[in-house]
Amino acid sequence: MFPDASILGRLPAGWAEPATLLVMLAAFGILSVKLRWQTGIALGVAAWAGAAANGHLLPLRHLVEGGTAYLDPLLTIATAMIFMRVLLDGGALDAIGGAVERAFGSRPLLLLPAVMLLVMFPGMITGSSTASVLTTGVMALTILDGLGLPRDRSAAFVAMGGVLGMVAPPINIPAMIIGAGLDLPYAGFGVPLALLSFPVALVTAYFLAWPVLGRSSAAPLPRPRPDGATAGRVVPLGRALLGPLVAVLLMVLPRVAPSTVPDPGLPLAFLAAAAVGAVSAARFDLRVSLLRATEEALPVLGILVGVGAFIQVLTLTGARGFVVSLMVASPPGALIAVAAVGLPLFGAVSAFGSASVLGVPLLLALLGRSDVVVAAGLSALASIGDLMPPVALAPTLAAQAAGVDRFAVLKKCVVPALLLIAAAVIVLAAAPAIGRLSR
Repeated sequence: MFPDASILGRLPAGWAEPATLLVMLAAFGILSVKLRWQTGIALGVAAWAGAAANGHLLPLRHLVEGGTAYLDPLLTIATAMIFMRVLLDGGALDAIGGAVERAFGSRPLLLLPAVMLLVMFPGMITGSSTASVLTTGVMALTILDGLGLPRDRSAAFVAMGGVLGMVAPPINIPAMIIGAGLDLPYAGFGVPLALLSFPVALVTAYFLAWPVLGRSSAAPLPRPRPDGATAGRVVPLGRALLGPLVAVLLMVLPRVAPSTVPDPGLPLAFLAAAAVGAVSAARFDLRVSLLRATEEALPVLGILVGVGAFIQVLTLTGARGFVVSLMVASPPGALIAVAAVGLPLFGAVSAFGSASVLGVPLLLALLGRSDVVVAAGLSALASIGDLMPPVALAPTLAAQAAGVDRFAVLKKCVVPALLLIAAAVIVLAAAPAIGRLSR
């Protein structure tokens, strides 16, 4: 500390920590909402503002150390984006979407869950709702249009699928962030995350598409190919599934037979699957695909770097300890209520930031209630931030793709979002029992 340079050091004892938190949150809010800076940059500057207010005018070491705190999630996201882009540009996603349409196109009751899973898939392996909306979400919109579903409902279907894919296993970035705050390994999350996401996804699919459920048949319209695919490109379904199959095997086999199959780690698994997908796909420009994947990954990677710096400065200045001390004294019921309200609201600016700033202290306060299950429930609440205005990332992108007003889409997302909150609250309340069952 540099007392002479400290602005908040002159405050009475016990006031500097909450004042630091307010300074950082205010700086972040002004930069990201008012000035519309990139979220990652806004988080980094807000972290510097909090450090400077406490006398650390050049906290370079802390900013760098915090910015690299989430190295594992950074590598996972980057390689997962490469894998998704290879599947997209190589025509694999289009082949899978076509197979789903041919198999269930005349049976909406079966088609809707299949389309919801198709929308969720990119989010499941990248941890990003944006990846879902911008890739398979585009195909899903046209399939739902062919069923006769109103466009605002179709866009809400895609937005919710993106968020639920972000929650579902195997990759849940908010859960990784929350676990990293306590050195909790990202292992054993599959069952609680599946309980949170897949039942809600099924109910959401039928709830949003109820106008077409009573029809005995439907004829979906021809689907335009997603961005990056070339007209006339055809990939056999068997070849299209090779890349995803390799990814699944490399994730599952080390857990089924840990003594026989070494765990390559998620980044290496995604790279290996991307290589298989590139070889088995139709001919495309791999260099261009890698550049596009990098462009798509950078905003998410920037947010994680900014979140790490933000949390590092909160820890340095004692503001994080202040938040934890407030929460630890509260009973579990009150903490769950705070989580149900606070995590989605804070996630309106950044779901990842919500997981770090509030998710980690809440997990600390709820230690001993099956930490993995609690982290999974908190991650679901943080992920709802992608539905919250003013940013409302998933509904905004889905509304743009569907050509409808985003507020109409937001209205349709209210009930499914409340359903996800209710599921998360139930999981948090029953965490010890769920933890015992999952073992």
